[in-house]
Formats: sequence, C-alpha cells, structure tokens
Amino acid sequence: MNTAEEYEWLFAIIDSKVNKLEIYRRVGVTLPEVADIIGTNRTYASRAICSRYRNFRDYINTLRVEKVLEDMSDPDFDYARFQDVDEMADYYGFRSIRSMDRILVMETGYTYSKLRKKYFL
Repeated sequence: MNTAEEYEWLFAIIDSKVNKLEIYRRVGVTLPEVADIIGTNRTYASRAICSRYRNFRDYINTLRVEKVLEDMSDPDFDYARFQDVDEMADYYGFRSIRSMDRILVMETGYTYSKLRKKYFL
C-alpha cells in the first residue's frame, strides 16, 4: 500500500469511530484524544484527516454542522429539552451559541436561528 492509500484507510477508521462514538460532540475534543481512541499516534491521525480536510478542527466542525442539520430535518427532534441556546450548542460540541453560529455561518451562510426559520420550521 502506498502512503495515500494508507491515509485513506486510516481516515476511514477514524471517521467510522468518530461518528459511531459521536466524539465530535465533545466540547474541546483534541486530535491526541482521537488518535488515542483509534490507537494511532497524533501525526498519523493528522495526516489521515488532512488527506480529506484542511485540519482536525475543520473536520470536527463539519461533523458538528452535519449533526445540527440532521437534527433540524428530524420533525421528532425535541428542542424543548434544552434550557437555553448555550446548552444546545454544548450538545453539539460547541463552547457557546456564538461559536456555533460562527461555524454555521462559515459552512452554510446562516446562523442557527435563521437556518431553523428558513429551512425547517
């Protein structure tokens, strides 16, 4: 196997585990934590992720945004369980609603409240 194939193979393992365990929902998750869970070192994990994304943070935030959009499209998703918007942001792995909105705007062009109004409510 050449290096590109090895990184593709490792990325598939990382992506599978990160999604299965919903590691992206952990606030402040780090590359070394993910590498440890996968059983590889930080350098290999980083190279595998960077074979598809700009960096680890971009990868994790993309997964978070996908989860937000997935939940928005689910008519049975219970938004009432959140006490406030920061609690909801924490649920998706963001430190605050401001950081969540910043990432959502970069990825979709809309804040959370505008996305809900425009597409799902």
